[in-house]
Amino acid sequence: MNTVLTFLKSHGERLDLGRYGTPDRLSCVILTPRFRASAHVVFLMLADGRPIPALIAKVSRLPEASASLQREAASLRAVQAARPGGFDSIPRVIAFEACAGYPLLLETALVGQPMDRVMVRRNLTRCCEAALAWLSELAQPNLNVTGTRNGWFERLVERPLRHFVRAFPLSSEEREVINRTWDLLTPLRGSDLPQVFEHGDMCHPNLLLLQEGKLGVIDWELAEPHGLPTYDLFFFLTYAAFAQQDVTTLPQYISAFHTAFFGRSAWARPYVRAYARRLRLASHLLTPLLVLCWVRYLASLLTRLGEIGHEESAVGVNTAAWLCANRYYALWRHTMTHLDELEWDEAARRA
Repeated sequence: MNTVLTFLKSHGERLDLGRYGTPDRLSCVILTPRFRASAHVVFLMLADGRPIPALIAKVSRLPEASASLQREAASLRAVQAARPGGFDSIPRVIAFEACAGYPLLLETALVGQPMDRVMVRRNLTRCCEAALAWLSELAQPNLNVTGTRNGWFERLVERPLRHFVRAFPLSSEEREVINRTWDLLTPLRGSDLPQVFEHGDMCHPNLLLLQEGKLGVIDWELAEPHGLPTYDLFFFLTYAAFAQQDVTTLPQYISAFHTAFFGRSAWARPYVRAYARRLRLASHLLTPLLVLCWVRYLASLLTRLGEIGHEESAVGVNTAAWLCANRYYALWRHTMTHLDELEWDEAARRA
């Protein structure tokens, strides 16, 4: 803590920190994320004793573990450069430098209410509409950049899925599900999908309801500048489904997910259809994109855990057991089992 404060005081003038509070009167609160894939410590920098953070500092837990911070810094700079003036709903990078041998990312703070489970449960429609509006706005600068121009299928489908297959000890039944997943995703190869900036982890604690009622989104270390539409939307709506039913067990997670997306009364369908209209996505693409969301997230979990060092590496027994018990693994399996209950097209649904 003292090291970070000393760094800010020493470089306050150079970084023009006076815009956010007097550097010599800064204090901080430390957050240590407990989820298994976390690689850094977060410092909330408070100015003049006020309870609202003025700056956010992130420091890697290990000197060499800077890849996620590098990615976040690059992503924040890229997304803010995507349109004139950038986005007030996204943090801005102030500095990404070494601090006592550790990489430090300093960025502006967003001020708002955490969009946690309680808020979503009490204001489901408001939260979903805020997320839909924000995702639609984020997609606008890149709507004319399509995936066929930069080999997105190999990068966002083949590579993560092949790494997952190589690394994970599949049973014969799981291998059959993988084969069906390949069959479902392969037709996407020739699709002229728009490129969008993916956040990669659209759930609490990364979401804030800002003072003006808009969504604010932090923690961009999993971002993909040239990603695919619906990834963030499906992830957020699934989080909202969990929050709505206040789930705690794996069967409850699956039940909430099913209620949101499957069958004629699926409450998340209108948000998906509205997003698809705004981005001009054909309805037949939505089911493979939903499956792809969970496949990619599972592969990213293994990568973040450091379990995939190269193409021939394999996860340990404990990691394999952990992944099989993970809710996102269960969502992938459940989706593949209930494909015929996904009814995106309104005319087909009425029929």
